[in-house]
Amino acid sequence: ADSYGTLTEGPWKGQPFRLIDWQATATSRVFGWVRYSDQWRAVVRRFRFWYEEVPKKNGKTPLLSLVGNYLLFGDSWARQINLFLAATTRKQAERCLMHAIRQIRVQPDLSEEATIRKLEGFHSVTFGDNEWNVVAADPESADGVNGHCLGDEIHRWVGHEFFNTLKYMIASQPEGLFAAITTAGKSRDCVARTLHDKTIAVNAGRQIDQEFYGEIYGAAVDDDPHDEATWLKANPSVGTTPEAPLKLEAFRSDYEDAKAEPSRWPAWLRLRLGRWLSAEDGWIDTACPRGIDDWDSGKTERVNARKRAKRAKRRAPRIDCYEPFKESKLAEVAQNCPAYLGLDFAAVRDTNAAVASVVRPDGTIAIVPRFWLPEKEAERQNKRTPYGEWARRGYVKLIPGEIVDYTVIFEDCVELIQSFGITKFFYDPLFKAEWFTQRLEEETGAQRWEFAQTITEYGPVVKELERLIISHLIRHNGNHLLTWQIGNAIARSNTNGDKRLVKPGSSDYRKVDGAHALLMSLHDAITGLEDRDYYDDHDVEEV
Repeated sequence: ADSYGTLTEGPWKGQPFRLIDWQATATSRVFGWVRYSDQWRAVVRRFRFWYEEVPKKNGKTPLLSLVGNYLLFGDSWARQINLFLAATTRKQAERCLMHAIRQIRVQPDLSEEATIRKLEGFHSVTFGDNEWNVVAADPESADGVNGHCLGDEIHRWVGHEFFNTLKYMIASQPEGLFAAITTAGKSRDCVARTLHDKTIAVNAGRQIDQEFYGEIYGAAVDDDPHDEATWLKANPSVGTTPEAPLKLEAFRSDYEDAKAEPSRWPAWLRLRLGRWLSAEDGWIDTACPRGIDDWDSGKTERVNARKRAKRAKRRAPRIDCYEPFKESKLAEVAQNCPAYLGLDFAAVRDTNAAVASVVRPDGTIAIVPRFWLPEKEAERQNKRTPYGEWARRGYVKLIPGEIVDYTVIFEDCVELIQSFGITKFFYDPLFKAEWFTQRLEEETGAQRWEFAQTITEYGPVVKELERLIISHLIRHNGNHLLTWQIGNAIARSNTNGDKRLVKPGSSDYRKVDGAHALLMSLHDAITGLEDRDYYDDHDVEEV
């Protein structure tokens, strides 16, 4: 960076591009971590996907441009590999490419080797047999491209067709790289949100992807947006020294302006503190102070703090709903405690879920989930959802073939009911599971009970479950699939503040069956409605 990178804007124009700590950390990991590949029979970079989320004015675009120049001039040495800069429009991509072109023009060693062209209003850079072009968010324009890809402002990439086309362009390259540096967005249906959620899951150990590197800088839900410590935590480029590209004094001025104008405050939270703002924010993200971390923070809770210009890191004890209990021990306790089961069945090619809840003598509720999925569907989904790894860890049972075998699920449910002494189970009447639930009742003696998919039925259960999660009175033993699905859940509210979880569309890979099964299993455990009469929930028929 010092030798060939040059800053091209503001008071630093013409100065060497000296990487800030966060930039040096990311680039050293992405380009410095290597492994031996049996497929390529060579040492290659470990990471093929790089996602960096950082608020506005921290130097995203200059860094992305510098990375692009390195990939074009350095990484392509002795091999041919093209480079594409992708954005929602070619004009947006062009703005980022111009940063790189200005860096090239002020460096004689680069400008003498490069050819810069402009065709139809857009620039391209050629170095030997390698070329750097811009592409727009049009899947057809990205078909057939091959090489590295830089994604600019991907929080604006709504939908995934364009991204899915681009991410396969690196497949034929031993060290192909898809790199994206962006700010937080406003839509859960954008590419950045998908990569945001994946970064959290991978860094917490809930999802395994050895080729993915992600880092997120931003304020947590329970961080005080008015505290300077929060500003420093979210903005790794903020400082008080002449070298700091983002001055604390200027940041404070922007804060005062946003605070004085309510209409600007939400944008300031998103763009300057990295908070995702959406009408479809996840249920747990909005209901709990620490979001999904209140449920499962990973192996340990990592706390990042920067006081003034100095950044310190410390590790704190894990604080969430995780408890490494053994199911065999819980089954012994459950014989003398209330225990219930919730069943949420889906289509024959989708995940099916059951969750048992045991109310223990100390007042905590321990839950035991079960998941089933056709093996072929798991193989199809495994590139973005690690069902194979989850199956190896015992989090989901993969059933051979293309469809779910409900006789397998039935046998597992019988075992679950008998092991935990379950006296009552709940199910969705819309699933048309009459034969299944009737037979399960006859086989086990547990009473079956319909759980209507209405906000009236869900409201008190959702509210109480939120309280239990925040107070950590509900305990799970670390099923990553359940945690993933709870993180996917979105809640809808009525005018009374009651909530109901809604299921994603059938084509959405983010499933929530386990979250629904959990809520069903808690119906009697936390609402005290176990003595309700049948006719409290059913109409009286006159004969």
